[in-house]
Amino acid sequence: MKNRFALLIVAGAIALPAVAQDAEWKFYGTLLPFVDNIQTSGATVNTSTTTPLALNSFVSLGAASATTGPAATNVTSRNRMTWGTSNMGFKGTYKINDDIKVIWQMESSTSLDGDAPAVLAGRNSMLGLAGKTWGQVFVGSWDTPYKFPTLFLGAMRGANPFDANIMGNPGFNIPGTVTNSGRAGSKNDASFNRRQGNSIQYWSPTVAGFSGRLAYSMNETKPATDAVTTAQISPTIVSALVSYKIGSLTLHYGYEQHNDYFGLSQMPAATVGAAGTLTNRSSKDEGHELVALYNIAPTGTRITFLVEQLKYHNDDSVATNLNEYKRLSWILSAQQSFGAHKVFGSYGQANEGSGSKVNGTTTTTDGLGAKQYSLGYSYALNKSADLYVAYYGMQNDKAATYGLWPQLGANPGASATTVNPGSDTRGFGFGMLYTW
Repeated sequence: MKNRFALLIVAGAIALPAVAQDAEWKFYGTLLPFVDNIQTSGATVNTSTTTPLALNSFVSLGAASATTGPAATNVTSRNRMTWGTSNMGFKGTYKINDDIKVIWQMESSTSLDGDAPAVLAGRNSMLGLAGKTWGQVFVGSWDTPYKFPTLFLGAMRGANPFDANIMGNPGFNIPGTVTNSGRAGSKNDASFNRRQGNSIQYWSPTVAGFSGRLAYSMNETKPATDAVTTAQISPTIVSALVSYKIGSLTLHYGYEQHNDYFGLSQMPAATVGAAGTLTNRSSKDEGHELVALYNIAPTGTRITFLVEQLKYHNDDSVATNLNEYKRLSWILSAQQSFGAHKVFGSYGQANEGSGSKVNGTTTTTDGLGAKQYSLGYSYALNKSADLYVAYYGMQNDKAATYGLWPQLGANPGASATTVNPGSDTRGFGFGMLYTW
């Protein structure tokens, strides 16, 4: 038995150089601690019981009257530590022949402050094939093509609280970014800033400056029922991106469609039908985005612009129920480098949007807009490490509930998931970024 074991070791040692010639892998990561002082102020209070003002919902939903509105609860000033998109992972390739290779990646989140445990392979992870001439295809959990261009809007190589949180969600305390394998039956279902599991993606090669990405997420969360008394929903996501690069300019157009995710039903509106009922059998939520990045390398100037329209539609049959809401938002950011020094800033707005009911009448969306801003400075210690400071904020109109990520809610701590209507969040902090 010992002789057989020794022979296996010798055989493995002989084969290892041959395998190593065809296989490559690396260990990589990003650590992104950020320490800030943050608070909210200006939360709206409504004590009227005679006007149709529902500040925790669409401002007016056609109801005859509204109950007493929320108290003007603010979050007092506090210091905190966040770790943004800190991660560690492994990735590699294995050559099959001159044209095809196996590609793989397993990435995990890393929070060294002890607030949130790391989940093995909880970030971008996949297994697939890549070809020199036809692109690559893989399965796993990965940022959708729609999300991809937004990763380059921020000034740092990772997500921070001062990044574009006004995009990819309609407010209503919908999370700014989510990781899900399918329909969750929660507010996550209304987010368009997604890392989507149970999905297959194809990335094309670049031809004459053009490239594309396409993703499809399976309907694995389809309910296991064929009862005639239950709506037969089939939750899927299709996401696509077309990109074009010419010189210093890169343009992206992204489209994403959520079928039977019922994002509208996750917005706190009293006249939205329950998801997946016989009167609300299906839904189609859509996102359109146009992204422009202008990078003038010799001057150190970089300008980015994103405009987005989100539309949520339920196939409801109750005449007085809300069945559609859409809103437009945009954000402009700029940065200027001077050697190791860089200054950056951004400003964006989400408009109030519009809502309509099954019977064709509209509903008031007054007060559902928001503004976001940031201003910062970074210093590059070397190619792998940066120090930076930033001042940032989110200004909600009287009924809006756009939050920052990680979100600071009315009940701070591990359970903080909401901001009160009209709350203005502002913060100032410093951080360090290290990549390898």
